[in-house]
Amino acid sequence: MKFLLGDTIDKIFFIESLKILFFVSLLIFSLDFLLNFVKEMEDLNEDYSFSDALNYIFYISLSRLCEILPLCSVISAILTFGFLNDSGELIAAQILGKSLIINVLNILKPIALILVLTLFSFEYVTPELEKFAKGIKHKNQSSINQSDWLQKNNVLANYSVGENFGSNVKLYFLDDKKKLQSIVEAKSFEIKEKRWKLNQAYDLITKKEFEEYFWDEAPDVGLNEDLGIKELPLSQVYKILSQTGPEREKKKISYEFWKKLLEPLSAISIILLSVALSLFLFERNKNLERLLFGALMAFGFNLILKIFGNIAIINNISPSLAIFIPSVLVGFIGLRMLKN
Repeated sequence: MKFLLGDTIDKIFFIESLKILFFVSLLIFSLDFLLNFVKEMEDLNEDYSFSDALNYIFYISLSRLCEILPLCSVISAILTFGFLNDSGELIAAQILGKSLIINVLNILKPIALILVLTLFSFEYVTPELEKFAKGIKHKNQSSINQSDWLQKNNVLANYSVGENFGSNVKLYFLDDKKKLQSIVEAKSFEIKEKRWKLNQAYDLITKKEFEEYFWDEAPDVGLNEDLGIKELPLSQVYKILSQTGPEREKKKISYEFWKKLLEPLSAISIILLSVALSLFLFERNKNLERLLFGALMAFGFNLILKIFGNIAIINNISPSLAIFIPSVLVGFIGLRMLKN
């Protein structure tokens, strides 16, 4: 605990940072709750009551809190730095031998801890909250079995799928030159581990019938998910990524995976740059300006990552590099500015 909190001055900075992060998160959570409330009022009906809407909004806003924590972190870090500077505590700490970088790192300790905890939330908490919320809103709606497409290696599949079984499947087998070799169809199929079992299958080209037909190395995850890629646990997204077919689709999923996984690094990097810039841009008692600056920096950097991500997807570059390199570069620039 002493390693985390440090001495008395470090503890003051840690507590002040944690306190402001809590109030900023509470404020943004309340705004998000209010916006969702206004939106959900339009969907009220006999099957979706006012109390259902309130429960749905609460769980959805709670699950989305992890998504907005990086924004909260940037704003709270700049505000904490500004408050400590305005009160003279930052100067006092420097007089006592604490360098500016050490002081900033003390402000970052609780933020980094919370951001790392969000990764565990993405895996174990937010997916369950999303499912629970959607169960409240769509409890009286019957699920529709829709046709979908996927590709794995040289096989294209068109299918409809339930929980662990499917219907109306057609498998299009291509050779290495992408020429059609065979089409196997079946009225029903079962999803096994890493393969599909087609019942009463028929090859439309060779006119051959099969009592049972197995598509080996077929995907077994991500076929009938209630949640989208952004809401799924990181481990599930990784499994889907390993089984996705088209390269462009794989890059899109990879971008979402790495963006979420590297969120703590990206947030800390933009905090370092934002705090360094705030030293030159703002005088004492300019906290409203700092708040707006923090929000703009967070949104702006997020936009830059999306631009780099799209460039990586289009040009067949690893999306992880499109997120990692700008984050490290921004963090390095921020550290250099704080040193100088």
